[in-house]
Amino acid sequence: MKKIALVCALALAGCSTTQVEWQQDNQIKVAEATVVLKSNLWINKMPSIGEAQDQMLHGAIYLQATSDLPAELAVEGLTIKQGAETWLIDGNDLELRTHSETQWEVAFKWQLEVDDTQPVDVAVQLKDGEAVKWLVEHDVKVDTVY
Repeated sequence: MKKIALVCALALAGCSTTQVEWQQDNQIKVAEATVVLKSNLWINKMPSIGEAQDQMLHGAIYLQATSDLPAELAVEGLTIKQGAETWLIDGNDLELRTHSETQWEVAFKWQLEVDDTQPVDVAVQLKDGEAVKWLVEHDVKVDTVY
């Protein structure tokens, strides 16, 4: 029994994530570029035949830079916060779309119980070499599509 408890404790310790810097704003400097975050979130409530209607949050998160984004820059994860609730979407569950050298889109579709009548805060964790950087956009409206 003690072995099971130890293994569980070690597994949980390995799952700890970097603390989000919620005081950060939606602009940071990476190399010579200023990167700006712009978030678009929506819930699709369009009825579909033969499928159960789950509440899926869709997102298109844009990273727009004043000059080329560095090739070694990586999107590590995305965190969404609403009130006391916080949801982490790992980088492996995000789709990175490169529109140009200066604009990236981080797309996702995730089942979250967000209140679409209240805004959320969106934080993107970037890794620039060994440095971890945050972009945070506050009070993002969650749209509803019918």
